[in-house]
Amino acid sequence: MENIVAAIIFAILVGAGTLGVTSLGFFAFHRNPENVDAQQRERLEYAFFGLFGIVIMLMMWYAL
Repeated sequence: MENIVAAIIFAILVGAGTLGVTSLGFFAFHRNPENVDAQQRERLEYAFFGLFGIVIMLMMWYAL
């Protein structure tokens, strides 16, 4: 119980890293041939959330 803060930070690090890498994977492989405009919007969202997740992961790594 003495390192509960470190455990919480580590859980956030793992969660943000997983979501960030997964979102970047969706950015790279997402295709919507029916609507190209919707595809571009979705890929922009995936890129934003992917980079945001990686930044949060790096900040939590630094906090440890």
